Amino acid sequence: MSATRISGNHHAYRGLQQSEDGVITRILHADRRRIVFETSFGLRGELAELLRRRPEHLLFSERSRIARLGVQIENEPLSAARFAGDCALLTLEASAVIPGYPALAALGEFFTPGLPVGRLVFCDPEALLSSEEVLAAVERSEMKLPASTAISSDGTIVIAPHKVACRLKQPLSREVLGRILLREDGRELLNRYQVRVPVPAVAIAPGEGLITTCSMYLNEHFVVLQSGFSLGRNLPATVLDPVKTRGIRIYLEIINQSEHPIVNPLITARVYRAARAKPPASRLPARARGALSYEGLMRLKRKMAARPASTCRAVDRPIAVLPAGKNPAGPPRILHNGPPEACEVPRALCTLARRDFSPQSRCAHRYATQRLRETLAEGRAVLVTRYFPNLVEHRELINLGCEGRIERLYFLEPSCEHGPFLSQMDHNRLQEYHAFGVEVLWVSGLTRRLMVHTVRDGMGYFVVPERLADFHTSMLFAFYGSNQKLSRAGAARLGDLMDALIGFWGRRIGIVTGGGSGVMEQANRLARERGILSGANFLDITDQAMTTDVDFCQVFQATCRHSRQKWFEIASFPIFNVGGLGSLEELGITLCNMKLAIQEPVPVILFDTERHGAFWAGIRSQVEEMVRVGRAPAWAADCLVITDDPTVVVRTYRERLQLF
Repeated sequence: MSATRISGNHHAYRGLQQSEDGVITRILHADRRRIVFETSFGLRGELAELLRRRPEHLLFSERSRIARLGVQIENEPLSAARFAGDCALLTLEASAVIPGYPALAALGEFFTPGLPVGRLVFCDPEALLSSEEVLAAVERSEMKLPASTAISSDGTIVIAPHKVACRLKQPLSREVLGRILLREDGRELLNRYQVRVPVPAVAIAPGEGLITTCSMYLNEHFVVLQSGFSLGRNLPATVLDPVKTRGIRIYLEIINQSEHPIVNPLITARVYRAARAKPPASRLPARARGALSYEGLMRLKRKMAARPASTCRAVDRPIAVLPAGKNPAGPPRILHNGPPEACEVPRALCTLARRDFSPQSRCAHRYATQRLRETLAEGRAVLVTRYFPNLVEHRELINLGCEGRIERLYFLEPSCEHGPFLSQMDHNRLQEYHAFGVEVLWVSGLTRRLMVHTVRDGMGYFVVPERLADFHTSMLFAFYGSNQKLSRAGAARLGDLMDALIGFWGRRIGIVTGGGSGVMEQANRLARERGILSGANFLDITDQAMTTDVDFCQVFQATCRHSRQKWFEIASFPIFNVGGLGSLEELGITLCNMKLAIQEPVPVILFDTERHGAFWAGIRSQVEEMVRVGRAPAWAADCLVITDDPTVVVRTYRERLQLF
């Protein structure tokens, strides 16, 4: 099974004792049938000692994208591991076992030193759930298992997959295979080429294999699929991770090693409780790391403002420099921007000149970041900037970050021209700071909180430090709706919907809205009242106020309006309350994303919060007409669920997602 979906953003929060991705170090043998290679696994924490003393409780889990290409990777006994420093060396063997997928003749050239192939996972026998514990966890909504699940007396679960067979839409070229296997977004690319085809029965001929799916949602547990069952054997991608196993396309790669056909295979699995692992130091809440407090940074802001003004009349962009460490000693050194002498150029002309970043620029302006290198003669530093860095400042900071000279970057305001909103280029720069290991924190006047920047599923958000773990582990719902306020009955109905979601999915959920007034404000308030995560994607527009009492957020200038919609992709499910033209646009983007395989084709709830009756009827008619004339796939109409009843919403999730 291949839900081994590793993302560095979630390692610290899954509670799974696992190695780093094992990479090929050398090829030992290769022919058209098999490739034998040595693999090195970086061992974390106490994993090295566990591998030495308790190898029988560790297993090799194949990388998802490799298994989904029909390749089986088998390992020598883990007791035979050789140790080299903090790494374990193992011999593995790859073979192509599922017809209809590329053979080793096509894949072999990618099995070279450096290719990640899987990981080692510790399955603590003390964390193994009994049948009573599995049932109790399901009843507490701590996990959602497939509707077909049977639970045996020893706690083993038996899963029947969906009646679908996954096939490739077209043969994969060498270039596409390379992107799938080597690029970070390779799995998402494979999603576009690998389609699920409904079948009357899942049938596997002797000696062959098939890729199919099931639905599963795990929060605090992980599932280990068992090999050797008489009704089908899954490939060694055997571990379904907590947090990342959430969806209707959890892939199962099943092979038939018998001499007889298998129809409607069954897979057995064991359920383990995930450990309560501590996040690494770089992702602990800011106060716990000795970071500056919001109050202390506001005092520093006033001190920076009280210093002599910059020699530039157009903009004042000072930087405070503090030594790295928990308790910076002495007062901060404050650096100012500007030319060597006070500039008398008119402000408008100066503004145009400063926007010319070419070598031919006539502006004598010098940013404070250009004075950092001489200031940071030794050691690492913590920086506090008045505004989020612009292009020139960013260049200097990235260079210093590459050298390991900057530990952390605070900024007080996002923009000197757009107030609390970031541009598209700013979002790109945040991604680069994350990539280079520079932690960024916002001293947010919008929320009046210190917020740390973190990345989830490729999207960066600012999160209050104490909810950082919740942000990475909660399943999110996108709540869309009008900036007009709901009636009292409508607000109560919205609260009932939220209670129903909590009752079905458990308390480890959250919502993300557009952060505006009306329905969005009421949804954020209801979420906070219930103790679940509340977030917003704020947009710089003039027709609505902002709801700023949130646990996480992102901010966008008006020019980022369509780009902003991508940030809603962190949500697993969309729910549209009564809305206007903006909600109509967001609905269209959501359905289009599903068509393009950017999002899973999950139920799209059109919740008639005010019980207008016909409010969403026109949408259904339009989509059904598109399907009738061949302008939209049939599932688009099936995805739409129009209701004003929270129990229908919950029943829809249970039935459409085929959950226990």
